[in-house]
Amino acid sequence: MRLKSRLTPYPILNDQSDDYIGSSFSVDFDVVTQFAEVYGKLGFKLCNDEIQRLIDDRSAEFVAHIECPMTCFRTTATSFDSEVEFKFDASQVTNRIEIRTFIILTKDVANFTSSHFHPDYQGNVFDLKAHQIIAIGTAMDYRVQKDERDLDNLPSIIRITKLTDKKKGTMSVNTDNDSHISIGLSDDVFELYAQLGKNVFKATAFSLVLLPALVIVLQRMYLNRTDDSITSMHWYQVIESILEKNGKTIEDINIETDSLLALCQSIFADPITRSLKELGSCSERME
Repeated sequence: MRLKSRLTPYPILNDQSDDYIGSSFSVDFDVVTQFAEVYGKLGFKLCNDEIQRLIDDRSAEFVAHIECPMTCFRTTATSFDSEVEFKFDASQVTNRIEIRTFIILTKDVANFTSSHFHPDYQGNVFDLKAHQIIAIGTAMDYRVQKDERDLDNLPSIIRITKLTDKKKGTMSVNTDNDSHISIGLSDDVFELYAQLGKNVFKATAFSLVLLPALVIVLQRMYLNRTDDSITSMHWYQVIESILEKNGKTIEDINIETDSLLALCQSIFADPITRSLKELGSCSERME
């Protein structure tokens, strides 16, 4: 969302004009790419008593507009507090997003004035309408660190095969091979997985099989993190590298809390939500 300089019928607080004197609106950005998601935390810093009162009265709010021009992805995050957070799947954007910040009215405001108006506006009052922009804050263009891995297959280190030993039940996870992890499925489950993975239930099949398998794998990695015979395996080093690139380590895992499950969901870009949305979409089409 690129802003163009233009005349407005009322003063707007921003660093490109002198509509206000002795006032400011800036933003601190903390935006990172972790696994397949973009996280953002913005801190708003407003120096203007009259506009702050509008926010305190819920007549105006802080707004962050996030957009990817190449994919037409758009989302907003709003808050009456001085901080706001957002999160979205990195697959929805290309390598660059534009973040623009505003203060926008949530309701009509009559007779607005400010002691910090430029002398040209002193003594004037303005009747403002809901959804009008009254302040423009700091802008940021963020380069998304795209992970080019195919997260539906977790590239070359995972093999989905048929179980040869029926005593192992429906699914088993074998981490004895140096080069890859083998996820074994019983004959009927393997056929269903292959079939569902080719149609509208791709995310659901993925979540049901790979998510619990990765929980087991990460648990084994944590328990064997000091065993050189395990840590030297290729699949171990690949997953360890993925974690480190996203600011995580094996030591961050606590098998007694839900951190293990949370980490798995981050690696696979929240597959539970994606699978439930997939099922919900299919259910709506069947109604």
